[in-house]
Amino acid sequence: MENKYTKVLTFLLLLIAFYNHTYSQIVNNESELQNAITNASAGTTITLANGTWTDVLININKNGTQTNPITIKAETVGSVFFEGNSHVSMGGTYIIFEGVVFQNPSNLTDNGSTLEPVIEFRDSSNNECDNCTVTNIKIDSYNGTTAQEEDTFKWILVYGQYNEISYSSFIGKHGIGSIINDNRNATSTEFAEPDFTKIHHNYFADRTPINEVNEDNDQDAIRIGNSSTSLHPSNTEVYDNLFYNWSGEVEIISNKSGENKYYNNTFKNYQGTLTLRHGDNCEVYNNYFFADNRQFSGGIRVIGEGHKVYNNYIEGVNSEKPTGGRTKTAGAINVSNGRPNSALNGYYQVIDATIVNNTFVNCDYGFRIGTNVGSDLTLAPENLIVANNIMVNTSENAVDEQTVPIGTSVYEGNITQNGSWDLTNGTNNNQTVSSGLLVTGTDFYRLATGSSAIDAAVGTYSFLTNDILDGTRPSNYDAGAEEFGANGTRLPYTVNDVGEKIGFGSLDFILGVEENTLASKGIQVYPIPAKNQPLTIQSNNVIGSIEVYDLSGRIVLKKQINTNLGHIETNNFSNGVYIAKIQGAYGRFVIQ
Repeated sequence: MENKYTKVLTFLLLLIAFYNHTYSQIVNNESELQNAITNASAGTTITLANGTWTDVLININKNGTQTNPITIKAETVGSVFFEGNSHVSMGGTYIIFEGVVFQNPSNLTDNGSTLEPVIEFRDSSNNECDNCTVTNIKIDSYNGTTAQEEDTFKWILVYGQYNEISYSSFIGKHGIGSIINDNRNATSTEFAEPDFTKIHHNYFADRTPINEVNEDNDQDAIRIGNSSTSLHPSNTEVYDNLFYNWSGEVEIISNKSGENKYYNNTFKNYQGTLTLRHGDNCEVYNNYFFADNRQFSGGIRVIGEGHKVYNNYIEGVNSEKPTGGRTKTAGAINVSNGRPNSALNGYYQVIDATIVNNTFVNCDYGFRIGTNVGSDLTLAPENLIVANNIMVNTSENAVDEQTVPIGTSVYEGNITQNGSWDLTNGTNNNQTVSSGLLVTGTDFYRLATGSSAIDAAVGTYSFLTNDILDGTRPSNYDAGAEEFGANGTRLPYTVNDVGEKIGFGSLDFILGVEENTLASKGIQVYPIPAKNQPLTIQSNNVIGSIEVYDLSGRIVLKKQINTNLGHIETNNFSNGVYIAKIQGAYGRFVIQ
């Protein structure tokens, strides 16, 4: 089965490989670069000559198009180095920046308590960037001086809509400030437009805190939104990223807006949690957490309304503080109490949260329900569903219920083995077993043959169509994150995947492989572009199954043609670029 990574990667490769650039030039110095930016128009590619560039300022406000973006890229990925005090500011539309390494910073611009971002999705006049992409870049220990470590320094600051950060590596961050901060489109509490940002296939590694972990705020990897606009949707997606050797604050990812999705990410050897700090109606699913028993580590922290948390695998979390005692903000899944009449930057009550089909292994706490980090957090979780979760070897409590949930809250179908259990066995299909629930696998603990979790799930959840491995769940499904025998293939990422599947160099690595194009299969698709007419597909063999995707990865058409000549109607397609998959090969076509 082809996994989501392969599909998304293919789209991006084809997008880069087939863009119809109308003008390209190599620039060798700052003067030539600035002249090229001034003269850039839709379809322009500006290629940065290999070598070290010092104190580079890219400030661009230009408009490309979907089929003819403006691209600024390295001549050879990994051979163009931005050093000293270098910045990239992008305003306009459809701009791509790729292939550059940021390293060896010096004399960074200091505005008193803030350093200029490395990359900003707006220009120096605050014109925002829409439909812009930063891809295949590396920022390596690009930090301020020791005297500047408490100044806020955000590596990438996102404004605008429909932007993307992908296939990049962010290594060695130190000091205050997020690596990626999606700052929304407004600071007004009355209205903030959705962002539709996509952050995917990146590598976040080797962050170190200024003092002890969580002693200082604003040391996360990714922050989506802020408290003042948190009640408005962002519709951001964060997926297929690896977070490794990470230590900063309790929030590795800090969600501060609504309707975001966090999925297919791997967290390894880390401290902190993925925190739904502000905002409502987010989904957290299909993520792997391996905390390796590091102190001050947890899985997912839930605050706010309407969240769904499912199909996550969480192993080895440890809520012990380096200074002694245990933090109330950790546990495999931590559901907070709320504050009455909370301010936007406070703690909203958890209402209508659905937490189902997660697997916890070797954690100190499984669930911590109704945690209270302050004496004024008195609102218990309301209408909370905790169902079909597996807990193995919890050393403290499988379910640590500090505050009893209210409303129509229910625990049902949960299973524990070798750990304390605070619920009544047999009630609502909750149960304790003595053995056989999971077995050690190569990558993580898997369902055992004959496991009590098989076919043990209760309830129906329309969103629960696949398991953590991307295997299909039947109507009679299993408890836990994995569906036994579903044969999914989406495994957790490891550092060995950096440069091949994720992170800096991964895109270039795949581009070095021979392209699997439609032409190589003897397939023709015409006319291109198509204008108010169907596409014709002609093949040397029977065409078979056709899948058409847009450039965001959504499938827009499936069709079976059992002859060697067929057609695709395009009446319902919006203008733009699409990818056709036929006989395992790919090709681009354009609808105008």
